[in-house]
Amino acid sequence: MASVRDQNDEDLFSAEDDPGRVRRKRQIAKNSFFQQKLWAWRPIQTPMCIFTIFMIFAVAFISIGIAVLVLSSSTIELSKRYDDICDGQRVCKVTMTVDQDMDHPVYFYYKLVNFYQNHRSYVMDYDIHQLQGDIDDTDQCTVDSARKRDGKTIYPCGLIANSFFNDIFVLQHNGVNLTEGNWDGSDISWRSDRETKFKNVTEITEIINGGDFTRTGTRGNLLPLPTDQDFQVWFRVAGLPRFNKLYRKIGNQDLKSGDQLTVFVFNNFDVKGFDGEKHILLSTVSGIGGRNFFLGACYLITGVICMIYAIGMLLKRIYCPRKLGEMKYYKWTGLGAVTRTEKRD
Repeated sequence: MASVRDQNDEDLFSAEDDPGRVRRKRQIAKNSFFQQKLWAWRPIQTPMCIFTIFMIFAVAFISIGIAVLVLSSSTIELSKRYDDICDGQRVCKVTMTVDQDMDHPVYFYYKLVNFYQNHRSYVMDYDIHQLQGDIDDTDQCTVDSARKRDGKTIYPCGLIANSFFNDIFVLQHNGVNLTEGNWDGSDISWRSDRETKFKNVTEITEIINGGDFTRTGTRGNLLPLPTDQDFQVWFRVAGLPRFNKLYRKIGNQDLKSGDQLTVFVFNNFDVKGFDGEKHILLSTVSGIGGRNFFLGACYLITGVICMIYAIGMLLKRIYCPRKLGEMKYYKWTGLGAVTRTEKRD
């Protein structure tokens, strides 16, 4: 009977499968990968092994945290709030005194407080095709007031573009206006934004003057073109309601302690509607960028937690040792389980 059954199975197998398929099945049956017979390393995670791993992470995180804190401490910042100084004025003057030497390059930022660029409706309200030259495409701009104005299509459309920060700053150092090379706005946005992401529509002047489009925003302000680097910086939305955005770079001018800085501000951006604040911030940078104590503190805290856990495991191993693989700790309470004692009996 066995030989008859095997012959029938073989006939059925050969009838259903072509010779090539049969050959592939036989190869698979002999393949260690498909049969899960490959050599494998199965490390035993002993207490000392885990202790070593946690200590390595602890040393690494603490070292990185200390390095970040030291580098952050080496940066110098000079900041002053100006929305209260410029309240009700179209043009105002803000004066600051440098209290520490600041070697070039020095970065000039504006800082906003209580402005939520991270709201989902705000982040999503723009049309990337329009920003890349297709001026007629406004389908992804969902807020009507930021898409149409007096029957004309707003260019660029969307909440991000229409809320563009349009205060203008002019900086004097010891009573002298900084030259163009020392007040540089030509390299403040991401290279990918300048070269790839944002493009102006061709013949923009003729198109705007044609009557179907407008660059007047919801606040009556003139909207920037997509290739404007100040607009590109603004378009990189912030994740927190308190943020700095780069405005200019002071490239070749060192600021010495006691120097007088005068900033003339064209006060165009109103923050009263959302109880916000506007600040001027000058800062040097280190190897990791600007000042960031939070990042260093996170690394340091994580490293300390890893070290505490590693030391706890080491003390447990020393004072309460346990033989690896000791069967007296083995207990199975599943259905039909038998104890080691019952099996011996």
